[in-house]
Amino acid sequence: MWFIFFAALILTAACSIIFIKNFRKEMSKNLRLFAYGMTAVLLLTGLADIFFDFGSFGGAFEVMGAVAAIEAVLYGFLRKNASRTLVFMGKLLLTAAILELTFFQFPSYRLISGDYEHIVLPVADAELDGAEYDPELGGVQVKGTSEISLTYRELGHKVGTAYIQARFDGEKARQVNFFADMTEETGYYYRMKIIESKVIADSPQSQNAVVQLSGETSSARFRFSGVSENDVCVIESIELNRPVPFDVMPIRVILITVLGTFLYACIFSCTMQAKYCENRYFCRVSATWVTILAVCCGIILVLQQIPRGGFADRFKLTEGDQITEELVLAFEHGQFDLLSEPSEELLAMENPYDTGSRYYDDVECLWDHAFYNGKYYSYYGIAPLLLFVPYHLITGYFFPADIATMLFASGGLLLLSMLYTAVVRKWFGGISTGAYISGLAIILAACGVWYSVGRPMFYELSISAGFLCCTAGAYFLVTSGIFDKGQAKLPRILLSSLLLGLSVMCRPTLAVYAVCGCLFYLLSVKKQEKKWKYLACAFVPLMVLGAFQMYYNYARFGSIFEFGIKYSLTINDFTRTEFHLQNMLIGIYNFLLAPPAFIPDYPFVSTPFSFLGMNGYYFKDEGTISGVIFLALPIFGYFLSGRVMKRLTDRSLRIRAAVIGLTCIVMPFVIVCSVWESGYSARYMADFSWQVIIGAYAVLFFLFTRSENMLKKRIFTAVMGICCVYTAVVVGIEAYAFSFPQLTCPRYADILDRLLAFYR
Repeated sequence: MWFIFFAALILTAACSIIFIKNFRKEMSKNLRLFAYGMTAVLLLTGLADIFFDFGSFGGAFEVMGAVAAIEAVLYGFLRKNASRTLVFMGKLLLTAAILELTFFQFPSYRLISGDYEHIVLPVADAELDGAEYDPELGGVQVKGTSEISLTYRELGHKVGTAYIQARFDGEKARQVNFFADMTEETGYYYRMKIIESKVIADSPQSQNAVVQLSGETSSARFRFSGVSENDVCVIESIELNRPVPFDVMPIRVILITVLGTFLYACIFSCTMQAKYCENRYFCRVSATWVTILAVCCGIILVLQQIPRGGFADRFKLTEGDQITEELVLAFEHGQFDLLSEPSEELLAMENPYDTGSRYYDDVECLWDHAFYNGKYYSYYGIAPLLLFVPYHLITGYFFPADIATMLFASGGLLLLSMLYTAVVRKWFGGISTGAYISGLAIILAACGVWYSVGRPMFYELSISAGFLCCTAGAYFLVTSGIFDKGQAKLPRILLSSLLLGLSVMCRPTLAVYAVCGCLFYLLSVKKQEKKWKYLACAFVPLMVLGAFQMYYNYARFGSIFEFGIKYSLTINDFTRTEFHLQNMLIGIYNFLLAPPAFIPDYPFVSTPFSFLGMNGYYFKDEGTISGVIFLALPIFGYFLSGRVMKRLTDRSLRIRAAVIGLTCIVMPFVIVCSVWESGYSARYMADFSWQVIIGAYAVLFFLFTRSENMLKKRIFTAVMGICCVYTAVVVGIEAYAFSFPQLTCPRYADILDRLLAFYR
């Protein structure tokens, strides 16, 4: 079979090279017939690979057939349409495919040379420790975290691979640790943990382990233990020197080809160097696909985490959470306090906010609910109830929090794309196409909402709802005409005011942006002919919603400025929390400045959380993400702000620039500083990340459009492309690892592990 594989690989390379060499010219008839004929053969072989078992080479022929077909299509297109970028893509596609089938399949080549005899080691023949052979199970059982071992002596064979024939029992069983201690000719004693791996349910590739030993192995001890108490696995047999099947991952070929071609285009393509205003159709199409890709990624992240039962069953929930059920029922009953009654023990406590006392006295309470004057409240924003209450009244079911998070995040991504495009179209039409597309991809990737869709609970529901309303409010504000010389579009002013107000009713933190919106409204009052109508549209929605929020706060907690988090029943007593400067500095460092570290093991991009040496309590949620400055490198453009201010000679422009700085620098910084009491959670990134990024774009794009140096413009476009690829890789890996932790989602973690750690 190896001969057939290598013959097909050589044939794929030959056909592709023939097409590539003749991309811009007509080839001879015989050569063309040969190339198309061999492409047809490869394509048919690839189709056969889909429907039939090709053994260890499964997936390899699919890739070869697809590559040959794509090269043929590119040849047909490029005969009439010259494009250096597509020529490069054809070359890179072939290179990526060859790498995928050779270099990235390193484990499968382990036994291709050398004298390795295939050996099956029955479990019944092993010396067992910690378990007994069970004939009914057909092996030995690994149960919980207790370790069992299987020892085989006097093997007398070279060992290159080990294969574990395992069967997982139970729905919750996910993975078991696998260690092997072996002797070899270079040492008499066991080499401890010569193999260190995990066998994962529903991941056949994880059952294989490649081992690098010297000479023959005389004795081997295989040890197994569950990662958690729920893990149950039956070890049926162990095979040595069983060939490792190919682990072909087309997504790896696609990523190398797409990202590499994009970088090439940003550096060399005339289309990417063209101005946005001169290339709007291409920009519009590209932006549409980038946005669709971002939205689809968010949807997929949520759908992969939906519990068993399917998508349709999520719309028939008879139970919800604090927002989707408890708040809904309270409002339907015409009250602000929740329907649940506090326990007598909680009411009798001298300090019900003392977590330790509640725990040691076993006091029953609703976790993370506000408790005030003997009643339960929710301190989460109520704007999402505009969807949840009607849904419950009409259907009788509670709206699913995960689907709501998905919808809010998807809408927010779409509106953020529209906002970014509106900003570029209005003020920075002279930037290059490459810079525009790169900027869009960066801001969508680094906007922070991925850590809401990555864990779509009611906490993240509030974040994503605020993200949607804030981006929508900003979009209608920018497109309302208040920044133009003509009259403002009052319907858009009304919508922007309404949505900014709703954002505050989703997340009180976002009130800082509503304040900035008011400043922008005020700056445009003088030029409006119908000032009263303008002022009414700009401020009445905000005032009405603000007044209701204040009344809502007062009715619950006796203060118009108290949102209720102070009275929450969580791990900390917020009624007695003291401010310490270092608490604030921890947030500033980890949210803004923490750099990523690249490591060769899962999750590959890691950002250690730092408490900055503080001796005290600071809450940290699961998962740590790089600081936004290192997720979106164009933020360093703020260092050029001084040059922008020097070029703004008009006083009104300076004032507007100052308000933009307030919105994009000061207010996000205020938000970061204000979370010192709540602690660190990656989901908070959606409250301030995209605002910081879009402000940096304003600085960079302003300088770009006013520069006459073409070399600097080409360099800037190339740098933006590099930053885009960097952001896509770092955010992609971090968001994926955040969504699928290795302990709780080993199968998904294994996919990323195999994608990047191909050398194992």
